[in-house]
Amino acid sequence: MLRTSTLSLTLWVLPLAIGSCGGSAQPFARAYPIDSLDRAIGGPKAVAQVGDLLLENQHARLAILGARNSLGPGLYGGSIVDADLRRSDPTFGGGRGRDQFAEMFSTVNMNVAHPPEEGGPSVQIVSDGSGGGPAIVRTQGPAEPFLTLLGALWSIVGAPDFYLWTDTIARPGEDWFTVRTTVVTGEGGGEPVEGAEAPYLDAPFPLIQWAIETGMVLGDFYLSGGSVDVFAPGIGFDEDGAVFESMERGENTFVEPFQFPFLAGVGDGVSYGLAPKQGDLFVPLFTASQTVAVTSALDGDGTSDRFAPGEAYTYERYFFVGHGDVASIVDQYVEARGIPSGLVRGTVLERTTQAPLSGIDVFVYAPGATHPWSQFETDIHPDDRTPDGSFSGRLPVGTWELLAHERGRPHSDRITIEVTEGGEVTTALSAGRHGVLEFTVRDEVGRKVPSKVSLFRADDRLPTRDPVLGDGFIAGSPEAVVFSLYGEGEVALAPGRYVAVASRGIEYELDRSEPFEISGASGARLELQVVRSVDTSGWIGADLHVHAVPSHDSGVLLADRVRTMVAEGVEFFASTDHDYLVDYAPTVTALGVEEWIQTAVGNETTTVEVGHFLSFPLAQDFLVEAGGGRAAVDWTGKRPFELIESLKTMGRAAGHDPVVFVGHPRDGILGYFDQYGLDPYGGLPGIGGQPGQPSVQTPLLSITNPLLSSANISWEFDGLELLNGKRSELIRTPTTEELERFARGEADVYDFMTRTSAEQAALVEGSVTLSGDVEGQVDDWFTLLNLGFRYTALGNSDTHGTSSTESGCPRNFILSNEDDPAFLDDQAIADAVREHRVVASYGPFLRMWIDGAEIGSEVVADGGTVEARIEVQAPRWIAVDRVELYENGTLIHEWQVEDTGDVLRFSEALELTPARDSWYVAIAAGDGDLSPLFTPVEIPYVELQLIVTEALAGVSSVSSLLEAAPPIPRVYPVRPYALTNPIWVDLAGDGFDAPGVPEWLAR
Repeated sequence: MLRTSTLSLTLWVLPLAIGSCGGSAQPFARAYPIDSLDRAIGGPKAVAQVGDLLLENQHARLAILGARNSLGPGLYGGSIVDADLRRSDPTFGGGRGRDQFAEMFSTVNMNVAHPPEEGGPSVQIVSDGSGGGPAIVRTQGPAEPFLTLLGALWSIVGAPDFYLWTDTIARPGEDWFTVRTTVVTGEGGGEPVEGAEAPYLDAPFPLIQWAIETGMVLGDFYLSGGSVDVFAPGIGFDEDGAVFESMERGENTFVEPFQFPFLAGVGDGVSYGLAPKQGDLFVPLFTASQTVAVTSALDGDGTSDRFAPGEAYTYERYFFVGHGDVASIVDQYVEARGIPSGLVRGTVLERTTQAPLSGIDVFVYAPGATHPWSQFETDIHPDDRTPDGSFSGRLPVGTWELLAHERGRPHSDRITIEVTEGGEVTTALSAGRHGVLEFTVRDEVGRKVPSKVSLFRADDRLPTRDPVLGDGFIAGSPEAVVFSLYGEGEVALAPGRYVAVASRGIEYELDRSEPFEISGASGARLELQVVRSVDTSGWIGADLHVHAVPSHDSGVLLADRVRTMVAEGVEFFASTDHDYLVDYAPTVTALGVEEWIQTAVGNETTTVEVGHFLSFPLAQDFLVEAGGGRAAVDWTGKRPFELIESLKTMGRAAGHDPVVFVGHPRDGILGYFDQYGLDPYGGLPGIGGQPGQPSVQTPLLSITNPLLSSANISWEFDGLELLNGKRSELIRTPTTEELERFARGEADVYDFMTRTSAEQAALVEGSVTLSGDVEGQVDDWFTLLNLGFRYTALGNSDTHGTSSTESGCPRNFILSNEDDPAFLDDQAIADAVREHRVVASYGPFLRMWIDGAEIGSEVVADGGTVEARIEVQAPRWIAVDRVELYENGTLIHEWQVEDTGDVLRFSEALELTPARDSWYVAIAAGDGDLSPLFTPVEIPYVELQLIVTEALAGVSSVSSLLEAAPPIPRVYPVRPYALTNPIWVDLAGDGFDAPGVPEWLAR
């Protein structure tokens, strides 16, 4: 068997040696089924499995899902999921490539093809390229709504049925792939029909009206994923900033989509691109993880059917794979489109030393433009093994300006070049010299400790960090943020004056340096100290909702995720990648940081519309092949109960008793309670310790999805994620008065997050009500507690990056018999979560006891009176100005907390005399700013449902069915906030009788 395997691998590796990266001698095209993962592409984002299809040419390789469910971000088979160059380096052979692409699939009016798994082949090779011609993989299937929201709309407007055929084509000699889709009105099926060419686009058109009411809008879901930095001509690498600026101008991108000649994205050693056969791309939805690129569109015939049955249209676009910069995409773009072009060659040298600079970006601008049109990187080509600072590639004919840039280095002057058809331009750029800051961070006993160092300008110069040029956006305008695993490090900085802030999470004081100078000729060295001031003995800090590179929408490497967790003072975290199992233990061991952190295998089952369910501890089988083999649960078509039970079964099979909780339950389409319509103002309480019956009212836009029937909602989970990332607007339900005040500019998110005694009194007397338009997750939880459910409240970061939402922002303080990370047991942590021994926190360490019992306890009040004690600690830099105590969801006491400069901010005891069985929860909050530890929210979260419904408000046939969402805070600093789990008080000791929804809340 060894000989056979070796021979098979040798025969497969041979064609790789003729790939374009190794000097292609002969063009070819080929398609074949993947019969072993050794023949797949592989890489950080690779998901193709045995049975899927591979399409390749002399330059690049694509993997296309067979007729099986996609585990996200798409829904069905037939999509492009893996893509990489053909690499001659044997290091990347045997299924160990560098795929970093998420997924791409065709769409018509936001419907997508559903290739059936049964019947005739719906994803097939129609030409394998063996005769010297093109290789073609064909996908076909009826169009189905990508979201239930759309299905509801189609039932209202009477949209026609569509059937899609998509051919992905590799042609010998062409480095790119052609994607050709034919859309036919009606049921379709069988062999593809000849379609008229759909009009390509070069001017704005009524996208939302044609898609919803009268016509046909054709394109792709082009989902680059979190490992790829998206680039668009005229925007650069800052798509988030461009979308935010569009929103600030009052624009809706579905009404006024972006217009680009092409899209590109840059990963590590590979890049990707998309362009239409003619015209431009129009982009109504634009993020790295969710992008819709429209290629063609046409209006219908004016009838309610829009088009005659069997009418067919075809559109084509090109999919490019480059070697790691935008320029290698542009090379293919100008050739595929037949755009007159010339060759540009150049070098980048350091201005003072004339040393060649590798890894420097060279941006291409139209004359006078503020945002780049393309980007080269020096010494990036796989065949370029000489670090001489060189770059090369083609540009369209015309006048262009070039600028060399590297984060932390003064960039070059712009130089002007003239590109002529077939000509060649040679040029050179010189970039400034940077200095280096070296630092050490120690704790109160002089030990070097993991930490984060944030650098800020202390002069009047603007930061050199520029997200448009690929440096990444970090709110709060730091020049750099460095995560140190071992308490020391260095960072390159442009000449100037700076201050450094060292931090180590929410149990430590900050250290702010004196201003220091950096020049191109000299650097600086700092000694910094972080002092642990908060006593959390018996508790551990845990983040239980965490993403990294295995998730389609994150690009953080496993080692970097461990680095950020340790630097932020997190002591335990669960891997909860989207539908993928990851064990961090080998990474923790390899980095040698077992004394600082421990981990558990977990998972986030990420359905598109029936909620997100997270669980740990699970187990990763290292003997299972990669390429999707570690996928956790196939959620397609499953009800919540089945998903929850699947997670529990998976954990039990590994000898665990996993805990399951619901993530971000009020996050629109991604929110379990929003999708099923939990009514927080009603329900029947349970008695004798048993849960009651919540009130569920299926939303109008969910009624067309049978999975979202109220009969399918499940309550068999253990916890609720009430604090999620930096989504402060989701924490509490605001009063109607608070919404009105915010609309007038008189309130902010802190007013929403807190409740005063005056507000509670107004709610009780009925002069004020809670908003029925914005539901907060804490208030949902209060209702469920009042109905007799005992869900553990959790706070997790849901981090996908490093500084947009930091690791441990927020986190859980979990009561633990062992608080030394080196000896933590993941099952013991899960058991503590199940037993409600958790405080969810954005900073304050909040504790509560009743008659000496910790949170999560049930106390019998023999004499009818109990003593509650509440204590709050926080580092001196964290504001705490109020404490709230709730009985059965009603605020019964509030304290104003003065800043005394002490770590112990608050310690009070009071007697409680409940009139009936009751539960108690304490909240601590501060009207302060947690930056630079946690950066502020300056670019709001893009909520797909909100963008779509706003756009539909202008569509006459459906606007009357949609209510405009009230304005709520979306940009704000992260404020201190902490929430205990309950302590239950049973008056008679005969089992807890749930109090029911309070009279002032019931509707």
